[in-house]
Amino acid sequence: MNCQRFDDIINDVAREQIMDATLRHEAFRHIGECPTCAARLNDEQALTRQLQDFALTTKSMSAPERVEAHLLEAFDSQSLVRRQPVRRASGSRYWLAAVAALVLIACALFIARSWQTRPPQEAGVTNRPERPEADRHEVSAASSLPDEKENQNQHPTVFRARSTRYRKERPLSPASNALAANLLNTEITTDFLPVTYGSMANLDAGGQIVRVELPRTTMANFGLPVNMERSDERIKADVLLGVDGLAHAIRFVGKRRSLDLPK
Repeated sequence: MNCQRFDDIINDVAREQIMDATLRHEAFRHIGECPTCAARLNDEQALTRQLQDFALTTKSMSAPERVEAHLLEAFDSQSLVRRQPVRRASGSRYWLAAVAALVLIACALFIARSWQTRPPQEAGVTNRPERPEADRHEVSAASSLPDEKENQNQHPTVFRARSTRYRKERPLSPASNALAANLLNTEITTDFLPVTYGSMANLDAGGQIVRVELPRTTMANFGLPVNMERSDERIKADVLLGVDGLAHAIRFVGKRRSLDLPK
């Protein structure tokens, strides 16, 4: 055993505490070999004996009865702090909270179901008003001719803004000439042309078509050919109004001759 190990058990040895016999034997053997540890053990034993004598001396001593009476009176005068009972949530509040939660869940399910079953909104624009009865008769008469598809390819009825294309004319048969005359008298329309840049992108919410009459020179503003000899005449046009009430697009309506398109 070394001095550090002896320092850990010196109090037990000095007070003669119960300990392992082997450990006690090694401690006393170390005392015989180390004078410093032996002197320290003697000091610890002397201090232990003095404390024991002092305890025996003061064992019979006690406080006077009046001190005990004053002490008890002081304890009795102090107010006792009562413990507040923990209140439990009443059953009615619990059921009210449960009913409120069920109502919220039912409302959420109803809103979700109504949102899923809602019919899709009609995007785009409303249908154009039907053409007059006379125009429909002209179209049906023109469709009864045998070479309608070929002549329609030769005479396209849809023209794009700033990109009107023309095909080379070919000799036509008498029947084709009659069909061409009917086509010239048939009402045709151009594509919708945006009034301002990006205005066509605002039509997702729908719109309304209104037919008006405008000066023929208005066509030149949209890149369409205008016969200057007929510039003082007026031409029909369909104006596409958005939900905001503003004009977003326009298309010109008329016969091929009135639109100054090639025959």
